[in-house]
Amino acid sequence: MTAFIITKDKIDSDAKGTIGPRSASDSDTARLKAGEGVPFRLLDDDREVYYYGRRLETSDADASYGGETELAPLDCFGGPNAGCTIQQEKNQDGVWEGIN
Repeated sequence: MTAFIITKDKIDSDAKGTIGPRSASDSDTARLKAGEGVPFRLLDDDREVYYYGRRLETSDADASYGGETELAPLDCFGGPNAGCTIQQEKNQDGVWEGIN
């Protein structure tokens, strides 16, 4: 599992600062608040950006999540919270690219 933080909420749902999953440790939280992590953004089917955030590549969060680790922000937050269906991260050229 990976821990993540929502850093920008484009749909005004008061999600900025949300850290997930619920099992994120104090250490994970401190790392995310310090700015660590891989930047991502979550979009809907119309490719409208809803959220920006960062995810840790390694985390103390429990392993109860059965999906792909890098997609935890989408599966655990973006999809259930706002119907997001796409998670993007920047590629080596700095261009946002879908990872799912």
